[in-house]
Amino acid sequence: MMGGLRSIACSLLLTLLSGCVTPIDSDRGLPPFYLEREELLASGEVRQSQHFWPFYSHSTTTPDREEIRILWPLFVDRIDQSGRKTWLLPAYHRRAYRHSDDQLDVDSFLLPFFLWGSDRDEGDYAAFAPIGGSLKGLLGKDRIDFALFPLWARMQDRQQITTYWLFPLIELDEGPLRSGFRIFPFYSNTQGFTSHGKLRDQSRYVLWPFWHQSSQQLDTDNPSHSWWLWPFYGQIESSTRLSRTILYPLWTESHDFRTETSTWSLLPWSIGTRERQWNRFLFPPFWGYHDRPGLKKGYFLWPLWQWEEQSTARRDRTVQRLFPFWRRIVDQDPERGTRSSHLLWPLARWNTDAEGNTTASAPALLPFDSPQGFSWSHGRAGQLIRWRQESQSWGLELLWGLLTAESSEQKGGFSLLGGLLSRDRGAGADDTRWRLLYIPF
Repeated sequence: MMGGLRSIACSLLLTLLSGCVTPIDSDRGLPPFYLEREELLASGEVRQSQHFWPFYSHSTTTPDREEIRILWPLFVDRIDQSGRKTWLLPAYHRRAYRHSDDQLDVDSFLLPFFLWGSDRDEGDYAAFAPIGGSLKGLLGKDRIDFALFPLWARMQDRQQITTYWLFPLIELDEGPLRSGFRIFPFYSNTQGFTSHGKLRDQSRYVLWPFWHQSSQQLDTDNPSHSWWLWPFYGQIESSTRLSRTILYPLWTESHDFRTETSTWSLLPWSIGTRERQWNRFLFPPFWGYHDRPGLKKGYFLWPLWQWEEQSTARRDRTVQRLFPFWRRIVDQDPERGTRSSHLLWPLARWNTDAEGNTTASAPALLPFDSPQGFSWSHGRAGQLIRWRQESQSWGLELLWGLLTAESSEQKGGFSLLGGLLSRDRGAGADDTRWRLLYIPF
């Protein structure tokens, strides 16, 4: 007897886990605790995933991407054709990058002390911070050596070597592209060169930031020269640009002669022109407006009301915000049509696609979107109500599927407690079926 009851209970549980399909999308399972999901991404790839909320999720994306999340964002393990990335916040991180010849470049961190890695070309490395060691291919450098950091460190980028003592106070640059030294904040003198050995830039300061002088783009026909006596006066000048400041940051002005753009700022307000037309009025936090090629934006009582309009040859995008409670985004694309997204925080959010189909959920716990992060891993748990509206049909889900309902020309009905009580309607007037404990009557 008990064995029979146990079998019936297991059958009912399996039915709930695998057979409960929401009328909103392709999700199935027992939300929010177990979900099976299939998604068509914007790139055209198909992602299939299984979620045991909030502990574990696993996804595969065509053609070769696989990802595991445990208590996201605590642990993530991601594999694709470019390699593998693993992290366990906040201490462990490992990245294995696969080169075109199928060789791996591996970097691993067990913060804040241990760092190690390997690469066929760079070789192996290891470091124990702050005692000493070497790093290779990190922080934009070919090699970094250090001992009792910040007492001593040396960074190498190809033939360029920079050595520090008491980082960053004493610095020595050696190499074909830059040479000089610095004793911060007392004195600095550096020079930069092109690959042909021509002087490209030079800079010098005394008692930084009080006196500073530099020259840039010396290898071109439009060099720029600047000097600074902080905070009284500073200036940058070239044949196409003039910028100056008085009692920085109280007064600044900038003029670009090529684009005929000028800006004048009296902290915190600024005005400006473009092609002799006023295009910039920024008076925070009261009112602001800025018109640039391809972008217009403004605000009133910032950050409460904000808006912007982006325009390119292939796309127009409008954003309006009443922070943090309301947001509206409209995208107009000749290929993908007109799409919109709305947020009424913390009550609801809804999206409309190019065909006019709308999907909505409530409440909206986050005042921002995180489609691949928090929303993908945990968003379903906070959606007590979900709604789908199309031209000839609609669907409703309450309390993670406790009650679902849908209606269209071909079918309709409702389901309670995963189908324990349900009513199905077919296309015909008399085509109606009731079920209790999955048994029709």
